[in-house]
Amino acid sequence: MIWAVVRGLRRDPWVAINSLLLVAVCAVFATYRPHVATSDSGVPADLFMQSIATEDGDLGWRQLCPELQQQLPRDVLVQQSMTQRTLQESQGLSLSVEPVGDRPTPSGGRVHVYIATTHDADGAIGQKVYSVTTRASGCVESVS
Repeated sequence: MIWAVVRGLRRDPWVAINSLLLVAVCAVFATYRPHVATSDSGVPADLFMQSIATEDGDLGWRQLCPELQQQLPRDVLVQQSMTQRTLQESQGLSLSVEPVGDRPTPSGGRVHVYIATTHDADGAIGQKVYSVTTRASGCVESVS
């Protein structure tokens, strides 16, 4: 799997961004040195997206709900993020994440919306919108 990701990274910078998110999303469905606005709020959704931008798998893993943490070993997420960080740095790519807003869910959680922008040496090269759903406790239960 990791070699497919490596080959994909060379063809499309969005593969790098989506790979880390895919690991988290796959866990949900199984039950660059960036410029990023860091979260001083301690909101798990913000910290999770910060972890995507900074390729910090440990930070991202700590924001997941306990059931997801049991399904997705921390070491897998950390190793994946380290691999991606190395590849993105070698290609001169970075990612910024900007929070757009959030809304409550009927279950007491929230849906947080973010815009992620990839950058290369010449400037922005693409944008994508992500939604992070949290439970009432604040932990991250899904990413889409």
